Amino acid sequence: MVSEETGRQSHVGKPLNKWYHRIMNYFCISCIIMFAITLLLVAAFIVMVLGRTAEGINPNLPGFLTGMVKLLEPLAAYPYLPLLTIFVPLLGGPVEAFIGKRSENFRDFTVVFSTFGTFVLILAMYPQVAEGGIINTIPGVFGYGLHFRVDMLSYIMVSTAGILWLMVSIYAHEYMGMEQHRDRFYLFMSITFGGVLGTVMAADILTMFLFFELMTFSSYLLVAHNQSPDSILAGNNYIYMGVGGGLSVLIGMILLLFNTNHLDFVFLATELNELGWLQYAISGLFIIGFGIKAGMLPLHIWLPKAHPVAPTPASALLSGLLIKIGAYGLLRMSTSFFMPAAELISDKTDPLWSLSKNMGVVIIWIGIITMAVGVFMALQQGNMKKMLAYHSISQMGYIVMGIGVASYLGYIGAMGFAGSIYHTINHAFFKALLFMVVGVIYLRTHELDMYKLGGLWRQMPFTALVCLIAALGITGMPGFNGFASKSILHHAIVEAYEYGHSSFRYAEIIFTIVSGGTVCSFIKLFSYAFLGKCPEKYQQLPKEGNGMMQMAMGGLALLIIGIGMAPGFIMDQLIIPAASGFTYDAYFINKYLVGMNFFNAKDMMGMVPVYLLGIGIFVAGRQFDLFHLHMPKWMDFELILYRPIYQNVLRLSRGITAHYEMRTNNADVYIYALILVTSLFFLAGYFR
Repeated sequence: MVSEETGRQSHVGKPLNKWYHRIMNYFCISCIIMFAITLLLVAAFIVMVLGRTAEGINPNLPGFLTGMVKLLEPLAAYPYLPLLTIFVPLLGGPVEAFIGKRSENFRDFTVVFSTFGTFVLILAMYPQVAEGGIINTIPGVFGYGLHFRVDMLSYIMVSTAGILWLMVSIYAHEYMGMEQHRDRFYLFMSITFGGVLGTVMAADILTMFLFFELMTFSSYLLVAHNQSPDSILAGNNYIYMGVGGGLSVLIGMILLLFNTNHLDFVFLATELNELGWLQYAISGLFIIGFGIKAGMLPLHIWLPKAHPVAPTPASALLSGLLIKIGAYGLLRMSTSFFMPAAELISDKTDPLWSLSKNMGVVIIWIGIITMAVGVFMALQQGNMKKMLAYHSISQMGYIVMGIGVASYLGYIGAMGFAGSIYHTINHAFFKALLFMVVGVIYLRTHELDMYKLGGLWRQMPFTALVCLIAALGITGMPGFNGFASKSILHHAIVEAYEYGHSSFRYAEIIFTIVSGGTVCSFIKLFSYAFLGKCPEKYQQLPKEGNGMMQMAMGGLALLIIGIGMAPGFIMDQLIIPAASGFTYDAYFINKYLVGMNFFNAKDMMGMVPVYLLGIGIFVAGRQFDLFHLHMPKWMDFELILYRPIYQNVLRLSRGITAHYEMRTNNADVYIYALILVTSLFFLAGYFR
């Protein structure tokens, strides 16, 4: 009997070798066709946005684009698109696993086709979202129902998820051939996708919580996929932290329910305003819960452990998207909890402005510390995946800082809002691409230590090129996507000290230093991996092909360049409408965000000292061997903070169970599941 682990070829057998290669060719051709159709659909989407007049479709459009827009319009009018979008991956996952038992290649085709179909549904939602949003409800769940609302903020996250999941699905076909338990991987990857979509389209905290937890538990199987001791340990860290975050959100939700009788985001600001000191406690619980998923300091310890052991497609999704769901939760919380209703926006004495400002200060400095510690730790890493993991922490610091500025400045905080959303999109693309690059390097060399590599650009020219594009994106080079979002975030922190407290001037200085550290880190990655002398054992590597991984990486590279060359499109069509949906000052939005000139001399010249600083740090690091320095063990967050907490909780639980002579399992997940089920039954009874 031949096991799944022996690889794809063993499933087919020598007599069917001819048919196997024929199916592989058909699969590749199908994926190329779907990739091309995706590009055409994106073009049609852009035309749908820009090519419409008040009377309908612009008659001057080319015929084939007019036809594609007309083809999309009936689907775009379907009222239940959000529910359909969520259920396609949720139902597709079990189907894919079932098919995989019979044909792995047909399963991979089904995965790509399912993700492609979901992406088409996401594109079709835009007209309804632009006209005011979409509301769907599944009545009767826990007596309350599941409620979904897609506004422009939700749509930005959903569309980013759709693009990224499609590219990762294409990439995974080739990469996962070396991995075991592939059916299980694709099953939980699809369920995680459904959890992500449900979380960001939720209209209330209960719906968001349920899908947030679905995403956490299903993505655990992606982290621990290899089932090695290291991956199991990393998975346990991930699930324990996720459980803690889920409990924090659950407690905050129950407190809200008891004190406001509402869970809908629309009503929460008015109700929260009357809770006094309790509003700070509830806000803190949600910051902790979503901050864990976002990798926010000091809640980040799961992230550097998870990435080195997870398969590269899982790492690309974890860093590219899943941690952004934590940031989305923080942003949704700040815009729902802290901002007064539109009719109260002119009342600067409203207590919610005070809550918004106070919480904003905390979030800004958490973001600044997160970005600084993340880049400092990244510079010490030789393991490429671990380095990228710490940079995910650092880049999340930028996003969290932007959310903090939006909260701190309140009604004039649209710059922070815009910067955090824009960087969420950009980071998803360039960080996923960087993980894909590392995955290709590992697939061909079986090495993750950059210090043992070198000169690979000759054997892997395409991979080196897309790595350079992603590196220029993350470091903020003008003409690449990161420049636009980092410029907006820099404007935001400058506004924080110009309109707020002068102490934020120091935050702006740290922002610049961290940006220089990011430049240094990716000079280091590119030079150690692709430049210099190639080790003898890698000199005979065959030239890279034109496979599915190259297609996925090329697609993301094109997005990085496209957004970088035309940054105003996303700003005008997505981010400004999203900001206008909240109670930010319309005058401020029109003056500073509408028609923003990204390629002005001041912002572009502002990148010169950042790059010079990065080059200087790199030269000093190589000259004085600074990259091999490491933080002392006693400064490890896990040792000084989490392990004592865990040991004390464990000691307390053992004492309690010994007292009552109960035998328990140390698997905290089961305890949490009991708490979760009990709480959900409570909620069901409450709403009935």
